[in-house]
Amino acid sequence: MLIDFIKLPSDINLIIAVSFGLFVPPRILRQAKYGGLNVHPSFLPEEFSLRGPAPIHHAVLRGDEYMGASLQTMHEEKFDHGVVLSQTPAPGLQVRPHPTMARTTRKLAVECAELLVQGLRDGLHVPPYEDAGWKAKELAGKPLQHAPKITTGDTEVDWANWTPAEWERHLRLRRAVWTTGLSKGGKPRRLLFHDATQIPEEEVSGKRATMEVMTQAGRDDEVRFRKLVSVNSKTGNIYILLGKGAWLKVRRATLEGRPEKPAATGVRDFLVDWEESKKPPPKKEGVAEETKT
Repeated sequence: MLIDFIKLPSDINLIIAVSFGLFVPPRILRQAKYGGLNVHPSFLPEEFSLRGPAPIHHAVLRGDEYMGASLQTMHEEKFDHGVVLSQTPAPGLQVRPHPTMARTTRKLAVECAELLVQGLRDGLHVPPYEDAGWKAKELAGKPLQHAPKITTGDTEVDWANWTPAEWERHLRLRRAVWTTGLSKGGKPRRLLFHDATQIPEEEVSGKRATMEVMTQAGRDDEVRFRKLVSVNSKTGNIYILLGKGAWLKVRRATLEGRPEKPAATGVRDFLVDWEESKKPPPKKEGVAEETKT
């Protein structure tokens, strides 16, 4: 790694890493008089602590009501295992309802900057260190959770488990979530949904249809679902029935690689008219039926 070959000037007092993403080796840290400091946009450590490169993303996915930041020393062997020198006071920064990634990131960036500046003014980087991590004391001995980078696989729709709230949280992270759908000709294609909102059943309108979708497409653990969909050709919206009678309104959808369109247009080639059979399609092996009237 290139960082291993860096030689610092002899008069360096402190190394500060913010959203660096690479491990700073002990040889580098020991060249600085006071080692290194890191600002992390999460409480460290905590129950299901978000250690890793994407703590904000995972906090949004979990639906955390409070978030915070930690100023820590840089550990010579592990990421995010230093002494917590300062931390957002309990219970943390309250998260607004329906937070966006941009708004949440800006809020935590300001908090991180203030922790760092105040910590330097207070000389917290000068030994002996005092552990100021209130979460560590509150939740000692409980399990931790790694917060890896969000990948495309993390935004694949989990038809068996996602609630409407989880749909909305995933869409705050990325511009779209995706699934593999089967076209009328039986060809699997990737579908993207660009928004989703839970609505009561009495607001569902349009013509009923079914849509066959998959998770883990092409793998040994592939699972297919036949979803009940209501299509409103006037508004362009579609309504998808999830588990436990929850309805999801989707306004925009498209095939991967195509321009974004009204959902009714985007999924048109995947819909089977409900009236063609007057009843749910026959069961097939490996297909989960969820077409309730």
